[in-house]
Amino acid sequence: MKESVLDALMFLLDNYSEDDAMDNDDRDELAGQLANMGFEEGEIDHAFDWLESLAQDDDDTAHTDCTPWSERAQRHFSAQELYRLTVEARGFLIVLGQNPMIDRPSLDRIIDRAMALDLDEIDLEAIKWITQMVIYNRPDTAHLYAYMEELAQPESQRRLH
Repeated sequence: MKESVLDALMFLLDNYSEDDAMDNDDRDELAGQLANMGFEEGEIDHAFDWLESLAQDDDDTAHTDCTPWSERAQRHFSAQELYRLTVEARGFLIVLGQNPMIDRPSLDRIIDRAMALDLDEIDLEAIKWITQMVIYNRPDTAHLYAYMEELAQPESQRRLH
C-alpha cells in the first residue's frame, strides 16, 4: 500500500459525515467515487477498514487489563516503528508524549493507527493527520481537536520545545 490509502482516507473523511451511520449504499457510492478517481479496490477496502477500526477500538480501550503507564515511563519505538516512522514523525510523537494534554492511551493509539496504514514510510504530515483523527475520535477528547489543529502548525510545534 502506498500513500493512496492515506489519500483515500482523507477523501472519505471529507465526504462522509460521522453524525450519520454509513449504510451499504453510502459505502458503495463512496467506493465507486474512489474507484473513479483511480484508487484500487484493496486501497479502498483498507481505508474503510481503517475507519471502522478507529471507531471500534475506542470501545475496546475501556476494557483493557493493561497496567497504566507511570508518570516517569518513557515509550520506546519498536524496530518496525523506527524503520517506518520518519525521524520528524518520531520527534513529533515524543513531543506529544511529553505533553500533559495527551494521555498515554491516545499516544499508543496514534502509533497503532499509523502502523495500521501499511505505508512504507510514515512522515510528519501523515502522523499529524493521524493524531488529529485519533484525538477527535477518542471519547472525552474532542475538546483537544482545536488544540491538535494548532499543534499541527510548524510555529506551534516550535513553541513546545
